[in-house]
Amino acid sequence: MRADPDTWIVGAVPNAASAKVAGRFATHHIGLRGTGGYTVARSQARAFANALKAKHLLVYAQANVLRKTLSMPDDPLSGPPNNWRATVADPSLMPPPVTPQSPLIALVDAAADMTHPEWTGDPNVATLPGTPVDNPHGTATMSVAVAPQNGIGILGVWPGARALNVPLKTSPGTDGEITCAESGDGIAKAVANGASVINMSYGSPSRCAAEWVQIYFAVAKGIIPVAAAGNEFEDGNPLEFPASLPHVVTVAATTPQDKSAEFSNANDAVDLSAPGVDIMTAVPPALPDPDKAQDGYSLQSGTSFSAPMVSAAIAWVRAARPDLTPDRVVQAIRLGARDVAKPGWDPLTGFGVLNVGNSLNLPADKLPIPDPLEPNDNIVWVKGKLFNGKRAPAIWSGGAPKRLNALLDEQEDPVDVYRIVIAGGKSAKVSVIPRFGDPSLEVFNSSAIGVSDEAGRVAVSEHAGSKKTERVTVKNTGTSSHSYYVAVKPQGDSRYQEREYTLRVG
Repeated sequence: MRADPDTWIVGAVPNAASAKVAGRFATHHIGLRGTGGYTVARSQARAFANALKAKHLLVYAQANVLRKTLSMPDDPLSGPPNNWRATVADPSLMPPPVTPQSPLIALVDAAADMTHPEWTGDPNVATLPGTPVDNPHGTATMSVAVAPQNGIGILGVWPGARALNVPLKTSPGTDGEITCAESGDGIAKAVANGASVINMSYGSPSRCAAEWVQIYFAVAKGIIPVAAAGNEFEDGNPLEFPASLPHVVTVAATTPQDKSAEFSNANDAVDLSAPGVDIMTAVPPALPDPDKAQDGYSLQSGTSFSAPMVSAAIAWVRAARPDLTPDRVVQAIRLGARDVAKPGWDPLTGFGVLNVGNSLNLPADKLPIPDPLEPNDNIVWVKGKLFNGKRAPAIWSGGAPKRLNALLDEQEDPVDVYRIVIAGGKSAKVSVIPRFGDPSLEVFNSSAIGVSDEAGRVAVSEHAGSKKTERVTVKNTGTSSHSYYVAVKPQGDSRYQEREYTLRVG
């Protein structure tokens, strides 16, 4: 894998003891307080990890892998008049008025040129200072999302919306690539600056644990992450990260003819599509223009430019439909897409091409139910070992039975884990009632490290069939109260990725 040769990433339980160990080494904390990722010189990485491991504080260690922007600036394109915006948002639709309270779109990207004429008269765009403008990508993605209506240049999906460019420093000696740690820090800055939506038009076939933690930290705060699916379909079609992580809205690219772009990655993670071929973008006039015209604008192609269209649409729907929870906003965007391939979802275009009007008008009773307590995709997230440093609240600790309704999705939300507390000598009856699809039920003790840890599993119910309730009884044979972890997973062969169920404990 491609990685920074000088640094390594080590993840620790986020607490004071880990910070004390980190203080003995030349480390840099990644992201926000409450998460435990550190970069450290490669020569010190093993010693740092061993010091944490000796105190049972080590969570992960990995190379500081590189990500790259998902545009194709080296392949200038030309084509017919650029009318992509009308494809995703009817010109008759009036966006909500922009106020200081409007949702903020954070674009984690190369530094944007805020002196560009495109931003004339626009008070709602900004960049975090300190990073030079040396790449056109950040300016281009922000212009596609929010370029204002001012008689200059182009229109973004939500013209004049609040947007913050979060610049990423490129790794020396690379073609504009960024490290895993830099991505994690950028996402953290977006969270810290009040983002409602985070756009990530970059990726890598390598997973980045530090990036993953920051994204899940954002999801826990109600922030919606969006990422470009990738441009490598003709080069093996690999899974790209962060796009392929659960809870990330993954955006593929389509042509002006509503076909999947030949370069656009296709896989089970794709949620929807947006135009991504011959997209007119603003680019820094002082840099070499990708199409050689040197006029501050350029036609570009890539999923990099599809993703910010969806990010802007999500912010628009959040502003217009504040009654919807963040996960239901995502559902409105997905299910409101205009189907362009075979009926229903497909791995090339997802649910179809972005359609803001459909998403704004889709009745709430046509959307799936709210999905509570996310992200809870494994025991480690609920135990607090990756952020917050403390366990999630127990959904039941004795007394009256507790019921909750929730969702699963094999790609976007593959497991749901809930903590319960059983008093010494007492039992808990746990059941999962299918509402749609076929879920299974497992319960783990507090020593389990994940939902694949069979040694820590104390009960399981896996009856085949979407109408069969799963039931187990768990007894705490000790004398003091203990935490147990209830895991609900999808099972069975189904053409649908989704599951809906009711969990009952007590």
